[in-house]
Formats: sequence, C-alpha cells, structure tokens
Amino acid sequence: MGCGTALMRLVLFVVNFLITILAITLTIVGVFAASHYAEMREVFGPAAMFITFGTLCLGLMLLIVGVTGVCGACIQGTAACLIMHSIFLVILIIVEGVGAGFLFFYTGSAEQLEKELKLNETIGDVFFAYGGNDTSVEAITEAVDLFQQGLACCGQMGYKDWSDATVAFTWAETLNNKVYLPDSCCKTETPECGEDVDLTQNETVISQTYYTKGCQTKIRDFLNEWTNALGGLLLSVFVLQLICLLFSCCLCCIKDD
Repeated sequence: MGCGTALMRLVLFVVNFLITILAITLTIVGVFAASHYAEMREVFGPAAMFITFGTLCLGLMLLIVGVTGVCGACIQGTAACLIMHSIFLVILIIVEGVGAGFLFFYTGSAEQLEKELKLNETIGDVFFAYGGNDTSVEAITEAVDLFQQGLACCGQMGYKDWSDATVAFTWAETLNNKVYLPDSCCKTETPECGEDVDLTQNETVISQTYYTKGCQTKIRDFLNEWTNALGGLLLSVFVLQLICLLFSCCLCCIKDD
C-alpha cells in the first residue's frame, strides 16, 4: 500500500470519525427533543416537528455515513463499505442541499424566523396560561419550566412578569397573589425555592439567586446563534463530505485495480 493510499485512508478515517461524533451528538439532541416534544410544540408550534425530527433524522443519516466511512477506511481488501459509504454520501449531500435551500429560503434571518414562528404570540399565550390545573395546560407549564432552566431565564420579558397579571394571568392572579416566582426561575432549583424571593428587592440582589432575564430575549438569541451555527455547520460538513466522497472514489478505483 503506497503512501498516497495510506494518507487517503487516514484522512477518510479521521473525517468520518468526526462525522460520527457529530452524528451521535445530533442523535442524542434529537432524542432529547423528541422526549420533550409536547413542551417543544407549545413554544415553537408546528415548527417543533421539523426542529425535533429533522435533527434526529440528520443525526441518523450522518451516523450511517460516518460508520460506513470509518469501516471503509479501516477494512482492506474490499470496496463494499466504501461503495456503500459513497452512495449514502451522495444521497445525504442532495438531501442537505435541498434542506438548506428550503431552510434559508423560508426562514432567512433570525428575525424572519421569529416572525414565521409567531414567537411573540406563542410565548405570550404560554406564559398567560402557565400554572393551570387542566391537563392541556400541564404541557405548557412543563415547557416553560424546561425553557427557564435550560435558557437560564425567568418570565416572558423578565422576572417581574410573574407578578403582572396581564402577562402571567393564571400564576399572578389565581396562584400566588403576585408574591413569588416559579421554582424553575431559581438558579439552583429545589422544591418551593421560588417562594423565598422578595420581589421588592432590586434586580442585582435577586439575580444572585434567581434568573432575571426574559425568556423571549433568550429564545431570540438562541435562534440567532442557531441559524448562524447551522449555516457554518452545513458548510463545514459539506466540504468534509466532498473530501470523503473524493477519497472514497479514489480508494475504490485503487482496490478495483
């Protein structure tokens, strides 16, 4: 085996190993999102299905590509894995190209994506209904708790929303008489930790124990980071996949010879 072939094998192995790690990460994120699909749907509406299952499907497809690529780079004497790897790679490149075009055509900037998802209306409705006892509202309560802990935020625009009946009607008017916060606003969440807050204190003091920034701003920042990261990720993965495809084809030809 010549130095050129050995180098192509090494590059193919390293690139596909990285793709496999990325695939496992995306799959885990997709599984986590799917397990919290009800909460995701309450915040993101119909787009939750595309975010959740799109991430899961992409992770699984990349996993197949990565594993077949690693096997093809390691196993000598057969081109089967490399051929399978190349086929899956071509399919994935086409799917990613169509998906990326669809995504950026319909969403564009984070601001446009926010508008498409109607986040202002959706998040407002979610916080307004938080804390109700109806079964249909339990998913809303769990969604808000999940996002407040996950994004380190409290309230729609800020922690004071929980004492404002025009924003959090159910919570402010029927549950706590505007005197404390949900436990998910606590930086260290424990049962009834939200009841220890003194809302008459200034924000600097409260922020030592509780999250104070609004979730709508946090979600907007998350979407902005997500769209930028996704664009960079797709471009990087596309370049890596082209390298893998080129080296796979070269190694297949060498094997056939």
